[in-house]
Amino acid sequence: MRRLPIRMCCEPSCWLALTVASLLVASGCSKKTPAATAPPQSAPPPTAATVQSEAQPDLPELNRSLLRWMMGHRHRPKDFEEFAASAAVTIPPPPAGKKYFIRKDMHIVLVDR
Repeated sequence: MRRLPIRMCCEPSCWLALTVASLLVASGCSKKTPAATAPPQSAPPPTAATVQSEAQPDLPELNRSLLRWMMGHRHRPKDFEEFAASAAVTIPPPPAGKKYFIRKDMHIVLVDR
């Protein structure tokens, strides 16, 4: 293979073009338009586990929260109270005369007190 002489790349017009091109690229990257910034968002919308219903809490959503909790903590909770104390969701109060219980198959159910 034959190589081109170095002096072909080192001409002043080539250097001038490269310098101008790099300055244009560098100056264009730092500009930010004020319209491009998004306004700060308020708190995230409530999930189904945080919305309280009058009849029954949303047990499937609580079970999904329990699964996320177990994946994050890498162990099963000892009881529902351990899960509730460190869960990142608001757990609605159980209906009157009931309490939450985690079965051995790791599903949350309502049982009598």
